[in-house]
This record gives sequence, structure tokens and C-alpha cells, in this order.
Amino acid sequence: MGIRRSPSTSEPSALGTDTELKQTTGINSMWSSKALCVLLYAWASGTALAAPVACPVSVLDSGVRHALNNAALYDGPPDQMATLAPVRAGRVDRWDIDQIDPYLVCKYKGTAKTITLHAKNVSVCAAGMTPFRARCK
Repeated sequence: MGIRRSPSTSEPSALGTDTELKQTTGINSMWSSKALCVLLYAWASGTALAAPVACPVSVLDSGVRHALNNAALYDGPPDQMATLAPVRAGRVDRWDIDQIDPYLVCKYKGTAKTITLHAKNVSVCAAGMTPFRARCK
């Protein structure tokens, strides 16, 4: 048993009029095409939509949990020693990133263990607050 539609474009059916169905389908396919074009452009240009990068709030070292207490930002891998100076904004240090290859180094209280995060495709990094947090977006 199926739903029969009239050949006219305005006669109602259980799914709405044929005109309504055509308009809805047209809008959905138009939106899908635009979204697909944006995603393909981002992928092809190498500027993918970046997810925020954040330091873990703690790290486990030899069975002991250590809290995040400091962070540094480098232009390039940290072993190249190109550390960047932040701009103080209240209780937060901030780095505006333009034309650099940022690496966020997370430092923890009571251990030499660090975590290094390559923060690709971000525009700003910040560190500070209580409890201490560090992230790039």
C-alpha cells in the first residue's frame, strides 16, 4: 500500500504537497553542496578547521599524579629554542599567533616530565587562571 500523489503540483499528500517536497529537497541539496565545497576547499588548501589544543590538567609520572602549573609556546619544535614571550592580560598570558608554527609545551609541578603539543591552524594561545590551564584555539 503506497501513498499516491496527484500529477498536480499543489495537491496534498501524506508528506505535504509536491511543491513543498521539491522546495525542501532543493534547499537541503543546496546547503549540502555549499557545505561540501567549504570542506573540500579547507582540505585542499591545507587550512583544515582546527580543534582546540589544550594541555592535560595532570600527568602521571612513576605512579604519582602531577598538576599542570606552567606552559610555554615555541615557534617550531622546542629543541630549536625559539620561545615566544606572552602578552599579560589580567591573570592570563596570551600569544596571538601569526605566521608561526606553534608548539605548546605543558609543564607540571614536581616533575621534569612535559607534554608537547603541535598546535597547527590556531590563531591564539592562552595560559593562566586558577586552576592553571593552557590552550590554543
